[in-house]
Amino acid sequence: MTTTTDICNAAISHVGTRSKISSITEGSREALACLAHFDMVRDATLRAFDWNFARITASLAQLQNPAPPIGIARWAYIYAVPVDCIRIRRLNDVPLAVLPETFYERAATTDSTGAYVGAILTNTAPLSAIYTARVTDPNSWDQGFVDAVVYGLASRICFELSGKEERVKALTQMWQGALQSGAAEAGNEGSALNRIMLPEALIARGFDDGTQEIGQVWPARDV
Repeated sequence: MTTTTDICNAAISHVGTRSKISSITEGSREALACLAHFDMVRDATLRAFDWNFARITASLAQLQNPAPPIGIARWAYIYAVPVDCIRIRRLNDVPLAVLPETFYERAATTDSTGAYVGAILTNTAPLSAIYTARVTDPNSWDQGFVDAVVYGLASRICFELSGKEERVKALTQMWQGALQSGAAEAGNEGSALNRIMLPEALIARGFDDGTQEIGQVWPARDV
C-alpha cells in the first residue's frame, strides 16, 4: 500500500536530506514543502499523459447557455467539463480511423452564481468524452506514475530543502525520464492492431516495443 507519506519520504530521500516525515500535515519544514507542491505535481503528471488508471468515459451535461461566437462561426452546443477533469483526451469514443474527429473548443462560461466553469463548444449532440480524471488516491495509481510523481515532487522541493541548483536540474531530468518510461509502459498495456501487425516501413526502421508480436508485416494485397 503506497501512501502520500511514502511518496513524500521517497522524494525527500532523492533530495538528499536525512529527515523523514510521519505526515504531510505535521508542520515540519519538509512536510510544509511537500504540502505546498504535492497536488500541483500530481495534477501536472496526470495532465502529461493519457494514463490508463485515470481514463474516464462519461456523457457530458449540455448547458442551456447559448455557445458564444468564435470568430465568424458559432458553435451549436455547449457542455460542462466534468469537475474531476484534468484534460480532455477525445470526444465520443470513436476511433479516428473509423469516423472523423469530433471538433470542439475548450472555453469558459458562468454558472447561476456567476462563477466561471469549464465548457466544451461543439456542433455535436449528444456528446461523451474520454478524459483524464483527478485521481487522488495513491493506491489507484500505476507504479510508473508513482515514480514520476516522486521525482517531480523531489525536483520542486529540492532547492527549498537543500539549496542545490545542480541537484534540481538532475531531479528534473529524472522526472522527465520517469514520466516517459511510465507513460510508455502504460501505453503498451493493452491490445491494438498496430501492436500485432506493422507496415513494412516501420519494420525497416527497426521499430520494436519489446513484444514478440512486433515484426509481422501487413498481409500482401492482391494487385
